[in-house]
Amino acid sequence: MEFWTGAIGITKMRMIPSALANGYDLFAQDAASAEEMGFDAYGAPEHHFTYDAFLPFPLGALAAAAANTTKIRLVTGAMLQPLYDPLEAAEHAATLDVLSGGRVILGLGMGYRPLEFDGIGTEKRTRGARLREAMEVIRAATAQETFTHHGAHYHYDNVTLRPAPVQRPIEMWLCGGTTEAAARRAGKAGLPYWLANSPYERAEVMVKAYREAGREAGWPDEQLRVAAFKDVFIGDTMGEAEFLRKMMIDTFYAEHILGYGYLVDDEGNHVYNPDENHPMYRQFLDSLFCGTLDETIRELKRYEALGVDAMFFPSIQRELISTRIIPEFK
Repeated sequence: MEFWTGAIGITKMRMIPSALANGYDLFAQDAASAEEMGFDAYGAPEHHFTYDAFLPFPLGALAAAAANTTKIRLVTGAMLQPLYDPLEAAEHAATLDVLSGGRVILGLGMGYRPLEFDGIGTEKRTRGARLREAMEVIRAATAQETFTHHGAHYHYDNVTLRPAPVQRPIEMWLCGGTTEAAARRAGKAGLPYWLANSPYERAEVMVKAYREAGREAGWPDEQLRVAAFKDVFIGDTMGEAEFLRKMMIDTFYAEHILGYGYLVDDEGNHVYNPDENHPMYRQFLDSLFCGTLDETIRELKRYEALGVDAMFFPSIQRELISTRIIPEFK
């Protein structure tokens, strides 16, 4: 199982103010630190029009990370693909792939914040279909010398991508949220599937649905790969771990999870501004794992046994994960 991390310093927390310039400097420096600690990939997310200028161009930020590193993979998690023309995205990704010597991983998501679609001027309603089609375009553009594509949303004739990437094709993952419908869509398309934060029991259901859909569609098991975001809060006691978890909820998650439509119910409907007792929010909170070091290792071993190929940790406890947890899986 691989261990991914990223983006410490970029997100601003209202209760812990810091300078924007310092955050971007720290992002580039942090990539080198993650590489030294033995992480397999370093990531950059994407959002637009936020008060903290939160990474509107993840591939650009990862170019700075590439200049500071030599071997760690560089992953977007998630790049909001429906906000881009897919050929434009392929060009940007190919350029970074060349600059980094073939280290790019594209984690591509649909996006969920209406403000971003309205502000950039693209339709939110069709974002799921456009994401899946865009991934077909990017795969063809980065794998083939020349390609033609005529789909429901995108049309290209005899296009040659320049520069050509080192990877042929560039590795891609569908960042698919927390619903069984999303998992089945990824499996049916044979796309590697990246789960959002979920309790283990929910992750188990989605991984099963994903693999069943993939096998029914005729995809080989080795193509049906799974990654997962996972917040862990580790303490010498449960009380210490719960204190760290509460701090993150109070300073970041209570705003970003409750306020912007991140939560999605089983029918695919976004939940805007629910109260803290809403079952979807309680499910999200249950995904934030608290425990001692030994309990955390046991929890991650369950994901490994489930067949999860990579875990992404946005953790402030990265050094502890590096020195005490990663060796248990290598």
